[in-house]
Amino acid sequence: MNFIRLIILSLCIGVTYFALSIAAIGQSAAGNVLWWFNLSGYPTITHLAQNVVGIGLVAFIPAFVIKSYEPSKQWLAVTIVILATMLLHGNLHYMPWDPMGIVRFIFSTLLSGDIGATAMFFYITLLPVVWLWILKRAARV
Repeated sequence: MNFIRLIILSLCIGVTYFALSIAAIGQSAAGNVLWWFNLSGYPTITHLAQNVVGIGLVAFIPAFVIKSYEPSKQWLAVTIVILATMLLHGNLHYMPWDPMGIVRFIFSTLLSGDIGATAMFFYITLLPVVWLWILKRAARV
């Protein structure tokens, strides 16, 4: 029963992380994140910085919830959260729980995407892990 609870909690956090990351991507596309750091000569760098700040803030939420509620299986939980988020991002124009969403996400961002899409792949997949690692290190001190 504890494993089922872990999966359900992780899927709920994954859906929330997906929704918040979509909002963060939209905010950075609209130019509302880091509006004071607007390098007009370097729009790609500005956009990447806005995405890393927006998704970085969003990625703290699943890491904190997992660290608080599932400390014994936190790495398994964050893996499920990231896979659920990848699945939903890959299925933006398809049925939400189509298993090919992970393949679509990897193909459209990592393999055939531009520098922004490749960066988004790493932001979405690595930032929750980084936050969880930071929280784990902070708890030891």
